[in-house]
Amino acid sequence: GLWPENWPAFEAFLTVSNQWRITPGFGGPPHYSGLDYAACRAAWDSAGIQMTPDLWLDFREIEAGAVTTLNSR
Repeated sequence: GLWPENWPAFEAFLTVSNQWRITPGFGGPPHYSGLDYAACRAAWDSAGIQMTPDLWLDFREIEAGAVTTLNSR
């Protein structure tokens, strides 16, 4: 489950979950370096999501976990 206080960060992440910066793997799997923040900003603005400092910290924690998971494949 997802605690209600984590929903805004999760929603912000889902809104931009297709904006990854990916480096080719050159014989191996690709490397996910993180999200493209310029593209994220445009998506959040379009979705009406206001990125506050607290939301940014929570969002970055989700991104860090996703990067670790994606690169462990």
